[in-house]
Amino acid sequence: MLLSALRTPRLPGAFKYTLDDGLPILVRPVRPEDAPRLREGFRRMSQLARRRRLPGIDPGATELSDEVLRRLTGGDGINHVAWGALDIEKPDEPGVGVARYIRINGEPDAADVAIVIADEYQGRGAGFVLQACLHLCAHANGIRRFYYDVASDNERILRHLKLLGAQHAGRADNIDRLVMPVYHRAWDVPDGNDIARRFAAVFRRLQRVEALTG
Repeated sequence: MLLSALRTPRLPGAFKYTLDDGLPILVRPVRPEDAPRLREGFRRMSQLARRRRLPGIDPGATELSDEVLRRLTGGDGINHVAWGALDIEKPDEPGVGVARYIRINGEPDAADVAIVIADEYQGRGAGFVLQACLHLCAHANGIRRFYYDVASDNERILRHLKLLGAQHAGRADNIDRLVMPVYHRAWDVPDGNDIARRFAAVFRRLQRVEALTG
């Protein structure tokens, strides 16, 4: 158990992962051809979900613009990384969720993070695995701090991030900014609560995933 906690997982290009309720998902980097999935996923989000989970996007918008889609799908694998999850049992659906980081200009060891999980997949563990993928990629690319911008009334996510070790870094225009260390193994994750222990367990599970294509 101790050795497992000290190892850094090596992510394959794509892999199968089982959510907490047994649902199999495909986890892989986001590609330009995923733009239609992202557009449809945004259409299905409620206005409240858009405001709380996408604070940088107009919650009144009914469509993602081509510019936003290019930003979401234009990762270079180093400074801009995005991972997505697809429901293997529903391959034609938009997807389970997306997580991305973008390195901050002028602060090269830090990045801004955004994570969006579709309503029907909330609370099933998808956010944990996508966030762990971001942490592993960021650490390998020299990033040591993640910043999260969260709607100030989104108390559940604010509490969740703080349980994972995030600290409050400021507030402006009803958006709270939190900062979290970048983790690369289970050993680094705080061990004082159930949320953090679940996140640490994901790092251990990622040591055993097998590469897939898709």
